[in-house]
Amino acid sequence: MTEKDLTLYKLAKFTNLEITMEGQVQSSGANQARLMEKYKKNKSSIKQQVIAIKIVFAVMLLFISFLPISTYLEAKGALGNPLISPDSVLIPGSILFGAFFIMQLLYLTMLGMFSIAAMMSGEAFRWYETLPISKDKLRKLGFMTVFRNLDIGLITMTLAFPIIMFIISLNIILALIAVFISIINVMFSFSVLVLIAERISRVLKVSEAGSKKATLIRIFTMLSYMIVIFSATFFIQGIITASRDFFYLSASLEIPFLVKILMSLIPYPFAPGYLLTLAIEPTSFSAIFWITTIIGVALSILLTRFIYKRALKAMWIVTSSAALETKQKTTSKKKPEKEIEVLIKTRSPIKAYIRKDLSTTTRDIQTFMFVIMPFILPFLTLIPILTSVSGIGASYYEDYIVIWAFLTMYQPMISMMLTSGFLNMEDTGAAILSSLPINPRDQAKAKLFLLGSIQTISYFLPIFLFIGNPEFLNYLLSFISWYPVVLTLLLSMFQLKIRFFGRMKYKFVVEEVAPEKKVVKWTILIVGLHLIYLAFNFLGGILLTFYGASMMFLVTFIAGLFSFGILLISFNSMFPKVLGKKKMISIRESFKKYPIFGTLILLLLYTGFLLLPILIELPLIFIVDVIPFIALLFIDFFVAFGVMALFWLLIVPRSLDLPEGKQSLKEYVKTIGLKFDNKIVRNILLGIGCSIIFFISTYITANLFGHYIFDLEVIFGTPGSSIAFLGWFFFITMLIPGIWEEVAFRGVITKLNLRRYSQRTTLIIVSVLFGLFHFVNLLVGNDLIVTIIQVIYASLLGFLFGYMFIKTKSLIPSIIAHYLIDSAGQLFMFASFENMGQFILFAVIGIGIIPTFFGMLFIKLVVKEKDERIDLIN
Repeated sequence: MTEKDLTLYKLAKFTNLEITMEGQVQSSGANQARLMEKYKKNKSSIKQQVIAIKIVFAVMLLFISFLPISTYLEAKGALGNPLISPDSVLIPGSILFGAFFIMQLLYLTMLGMFSIAAMMSGEAFRWYETLPISKDKLRKLGFMTVFRNLDIGLITMTLAFPIIMFIISLNIILALIAVFISIINVMFSFSVLVLIAERISRVLKVSEAGSKKATLIRIFTMLSYMIVIFSATFFIQGIITASRDFFYLSASLEIPFLVKILMSLIPYPFAPGYLLTLAIEPTSFSAIFWITTIIGVALSILLTRFIYKRALKAMWIVTSSAALETKQKTTSKKKPEKEIEVLIKTRSPIKAYIRKDLSTTTRDIQTFMFVIMPFILPFLTLIPILTSVSGIGASYYEDYIVIWAFLTMYQPMISMMLTSGFLNMEDTGAAILSSLPINPRDQAKAKLFLLGSIQTISYFLPIFLFIGNPEFLNYLLSFISWYPVVLTLLLSMFQLKIRFFGRMKYKFVVEEVAPEKKVVKWTILIVGLHLIYLAFNFLGGILLTFYGASMMFLVTFIAGLFSFGILLISFNSMFPKVLGKKKMISIRESFKKYPIFGTLILLLLYTGFLLLPILIELPLIFIVDVIPFIALLFIDFFVAFGVMALFWLLIVPRSLDLPEGKQSLKEYVKTIGLKFDNKIVRNILLGIGCSIIFFISTYITANLFGHYIFDLEVIFGTPGSSIAFLGWFFFITMLIPGIWEEVAFRGVITKLNLRRYSQRTTLIIVSVLFGLFHFVNLLVGNDLIVTIIQVIYASLLGFLFGYMFIKTKSLIPSIIAHYLIDSAGQLFMFASFENMGQFILFAVIGIGIIPTFFGMLFIKLVVKEKDERIDLIN
C-alpha cells in the first residue's frame, strides 16, 4: 500500500464498506454464512447498498432545506412594512432560522444513527493499527469514515440551504453568509452525531446483556433519545408553521433592547439566525447588532471547535484498541472469588422466545427503531391535522374521512416494518438452537405475539387525542371497526414473508433460508399488502357513500374478522402443533387440498376483479359529459368482460392452478366443461327449455301475486330512455354474468369441490355460495331487503344450474339458461306489487322454487340414464 493509498479519504472507503457489511451481518443471525457467500458472488452489492442509503438520506435532508423559505419571505415582508420596526424582526427571524438549524441537527441525528451505529463498536478499525498510521491520523479516520458514510447528505445539507436562499432572494451577500453559517452548522451537527452515536454504542454493548439492570438502562436511554428527538421535531415544526404569527407578535410586543443584544450573543442557534436576518436587509439595522452578532457567531465557531474536539476524543476511544483496553482496566475492579448459587428457571418456549427477542431489541438500534417508529408515525400525521384551523372543530363526518385515511395509511408500512425487523433480527446462539428440538410454531407464535402487541398499541394510541371531542364514541367505533383489518394486514405480511423466505422441504421457519430473488419477492410483498389495504379502503368508501358510516363500520369489521380467521387457519397449516416428515405444499396446492379454503379465496379474488373496472374507468369521470351514453355502456361492458376473461382464463388456471393444476387454455376449457361435443344440440335445447320454464313460471306468478305489465320496451327499448333503463343492452351486458358466473361457480368451483366431496354435497355447497355471492350487489348501492330476496332465489336457481352441469358435464346449457333468464327474462318479471309480501312470494316461488323444480325434472327426463354415469374428477 503506497503513501497515496494511505490518504484518509481513501482509507475511509474501506471502513465505510466494512461497517455497512457489519451491520448486515449482525442482523442476519443464523444466515451469516449465506450472507457472506452472497457478498462473495456479488462484490458490488455492498457498494450499491451504500450508494442507495446515501441518496435516500440526501433526499430527506434536501427536503428540510426548503423550510426557511417561509421564514425569509415573512422577514422580507416585515422589513418592507413601514409600521414594523426592523429591530423587532431580529428575534423572530433568529428563532425561526435557529429552529431550522435544530431541525437539521435532529434529522441528521435520526438518519445518521442507523448508518454509524455499527462503526462505534470499533471492530472496523482494529486492522488499521497494523499499518504505519499515526494515532492522530487514525482518530481522524473515524471522522472521515462517518463523513464518507453520509457525504452526499452532508454536501446536500451544506449547499442546498445557501442555494435556495440565493434563488429566492438573488442576494449574493445573503447567499455567502448562508454558506458560511451552513458550514458551521453542518460541522456542529456532525460532531454532535458522533458524540450521541458513541454514547448509544456504549449503552448497547452486549456485556451484562442478561441483567435486568443493563436492559432497563438500555431501554431508558434509547427511549430518552427518541422522546427528545421527536418531541423537539414536533415543537420545531410548530414554530416554523407559525412563522407569520411570530413576526406580528414580536412587532406588537415591547421586547427590551438588552434581551435583543443578549440573544445575539447566544452561539447556538440564535447568533447564526441573527446574522442571516441581518443579511436580508443589511442597511436596515444598527451597527450594535452587527457587532454583537459577529461576536455571537465567533462564539458559535468556538463552540463548534469544542464539540469537534470532544468528538475526536470519542473517536480515539472507538478507533484505538489501547484506549478501549485502558478504559476496561480502569472500570473493572478485582473482586474476591466466591461461590455463587445459580438458580435455573424453566419457562415455556414461547415466553423464552419473547424474552430473547425483547433482550435483542434493546441491544440492536435498528430493531429498536423498528419498534419505536410504529408509535410515532401516527402522531407525525395526526397532530399537524388536529392542530390545524379546521382540525377537530369540523364536523365528525368531514373529519372522519381525513382521520380514517391518514390513520390507516401507515398500517401497511408498520406491518412491513415490524415483520421485517423481528424476522431479520440477530439470532444469537444459532448453532446451539439448531441442535435443539425446537418447534417453529413456538418461534412464530412468540414473534406474532410481539408484533400484534406493538401494532395494537400503536394503532389505538392516537385515540387519546380525541378524548375531549364530543364525537369521541364515533371515533372509538371507527378505530375498533378497522382493528381486524389491521390484524389482517399484519398476519398477511407475516405469512407472506415466511412463505417467500422461510420455506423448507418439510416445514416453514421464521429464519430467512431462501434469500434468492429478494427484490422480486419484496416487490410482490409490498404490492400485495397494499392491494389488501386498498381493497378494504375501497369497500369502506363504497359503503360510506351508499349506506353511511354505521354500515361501513359493521361490514368492515365483519370482513376484517373473516379475513383474519382465514389467515389463522392458514397459520395453523403452516405451523402444525406436531411436526412430521410431511412435505410442505404450496399455497396453490392447499387450495386444491382444502377446497372450501380455495373456494373462499377464489370468491374473494372474484369480488376484487368485479370491482376493478370501476377503478379502471375512474379517469372517464373527467370526460363523461362529452361521451354518449351508449358509448359509456359499451366501454363499461368491454372493460368488465375483459377483466373477467383475464381472471378466469389466465389467472385462475395459470397462476392459481385451479381447478386441477397448471393447465393450458385448451386443457382448462375441457376441464371446466366449456367445450362443444357431440351432445351440443341437446345441451343448447336444455338451456333454452329451462329458460322457457322460467318464463312461464314468472309470467303466471307475476299475474297471480301482482300486476304483470307486458311491454317490449323493457328489452327492446333504447338504452337510457327505455322503461327498464338498459333496454336492448340487456342482451349485451348480461353476457357477463351469464358466462362468467357459470365458469366461476359451475366450472371451476364445482370441479374444485368434487375433488373432495360427493356430487350432492358439492351441489349444495356451490348453490348456497352462488346465492350468498349476490350480497356483492350491496357494494354498488342495491337495497338490502331486495338483495336478501335475490340471494334466496339465486340459491334456488343455483341448484338448477348445478344439476344441469353435473348431468351434462357441460357449461353450455347452464350458460344459455343463465343468460336468457338474465336478459330475456326481464320481460316476464316486469310487474308491480301492492306490498312487499306479494313481491317476496313472487320472487321465492315464481323465480326460485317453480323454475328449479320443473327445470330439474325436465333435465332428468331429457338426459338418459347412460349419460348420467359421469366422473367429473377423471
